[in-house]
Amino acid sequence: AIFTFATILITRQHVSLTNLKSLWLWLLGGTNAIGIILQYIALSTLSPITVTLIARMYLVYVFFLSYIFLKEKITKWDYLAIILCILGSFFISGSRLQFSDNLLGLICAFIYPLMYAANNIVAKYLVSDEEPNNVLFFNHFTSALLLFCYALITGTSFSHISSQAVAFNFGGAFFNGFMSLLLFYTSLQFITAGKANIVRALGPVIVIIYSSFFFPVQVTPSLVLGAILVILASTIVTFTRTNRE
Repeated sequence: AIFTFATILITRQHVSLTNLKSLWLWLLGGTNAIGIILQYIALSTLSPITVTLIARMYLVYVFFLSYIFLKEKITKWDYLAIILCILGSFFISGSRLQFSDNLLGLICAFIYPLMYAANNIVAKYLVSDEEPNNVLFFNHFTSALLLFCYALITGTSFSHISSQAVAFNFGGAFFNGFMSLLLFYTSLQFITAGKANIVRALGPVIVIIYSSFFFPVQVTPSLVLGAILVILASTIVTFTRTNRE
């Protein structure tokens, strides 16, 4: 929120806190906040590779939500991609079901992409009348307020926070929370919500590559098959939607 607000000041754009009265902004921040909480719960029990691959269900969610709320068409190729994505996600999660303590993590891993998909649908609706910077600022600002309330309710302690943790969160906030979302929200002004999301198709591949340097990667036949299916689903959507539009 701080990075985005600084950008608004530098570019001399207008922002009004009276917009906080809009239920759409709280829906925007609420879906983002819930998605963040569920994502961190999933990451606390599952490997980042598993969480990222299951998160490809996001494609399924965003297509259906775009169809229902934004009236964007779903073609036969999209249906094929959806089927492959669902099958791949179940193969990926099936390779982890032998651990009972991962059940909550798996549930959160399947639900949090739905929250982000809903968040992006609301963002698509809002950027039609507002600047992307403003929408992104209110997304972060309302999310931060809701997450702070969640932290107080759950008794989260803010003491003994290491400098290393602050540094990692600073980098994550800038590159992921700020830059990637700013570019994504800007893209929503020019292309459909479905097409804007296909650029994330290489996410699982990139995560698998760099996660191997930091985390023990347990590669199973089920995980490999699931990864192939979700990447194939993303590839189908990428090429078919790009050619059509």
